[in-house]
Amino acid sequence: MQRAFISCIILSIILGLLGTFIVPRKMAFMADGISHASLLGVAVGLLLGILPLLMAVMVAIIMGAIVAALRSNTRITQDGLIGILLTGGMSSSIIVFSITPGFKPELFSYLFGSILSTTWTEVYILIGFSIVTLILIKYFWRSLVLSTVHDQLSRVMNLPTRTANYFLFVFTAIALVTGVKILGIILVSALLIIPVITSNLVTHSLKASVIATIIFGLTGSVTGLFISFILDLPSGPCIALTLIGMFILALVSTSLKDIATSTSD
Repeated sequence: MQRAFISCIILSIILGLLGTFIVPRKMAFMADGISHASLLGVAVGLLLGILPLLMAVMVAIIMGAIVAALRSNTRITQDGLIGILLTGGMSSSIIVFSITPGFKPELFSYLFGSILSTTWTEVYILIGFSIVTLILIKYFWRSLVLSTVHDQLSRVMNLPTRTANYFLFVFTAIALVTGVKILGIILVSALLIIPVITSNLVTHSLKASVIATIIFGLTGSVTGLFISFILDLPSGPCIALTLIGMFILALVSTSLKDIATSTSD
């Protein structure tokens, strides 16, 4: 449980920060595409007897770099590109799994999450990755903000937009894969997307949105983990449903507030 809580806290912060720049770019589908495509790395790792998570990270880096490189290609839509990566990765992983001998129980922990099986080595790797990510976010902050709001303006101002975009997509891909042990490949996108959307309902500035996103992510992941532990339920679905519950509460609250405001006017 100690390892589980540390992993939840770190990933909530990192995915919350990265999601702040991914979701406004209408790239939320990227989370599903890369996380599902990374299953190919897990399959290859199991086949070769290499640490599956390491192979999944390598696949995620490649996928993130492809998205960053082809994002500006007007002949290829972003959702179409991610769809190709998703179907290609999933199809290849199924074929690799089919030729892998023996029973593969570890596969289920990657598909649906198994946070209590997280090792201290994985926690230390996650801590190191988070430190590097926070340093680079601070370094590229201006480029990330401007390219999210107005991509052409950031290029005119001669900011390192291209490098910042590579950082954003590649490190988001890595963060998604490192979150697989908590939520699983199927649900890991929840921690990247839902806190950002929820914070957008209750905030009106970037600074407030970033803070609210991290708070919602931390609250949802820790609460969901408590619920899964107390009721002996899978951690991934509990965290995802808790985040969705928080989104519904925020949506209802803001809707009632808007109705009250319009009525008073």
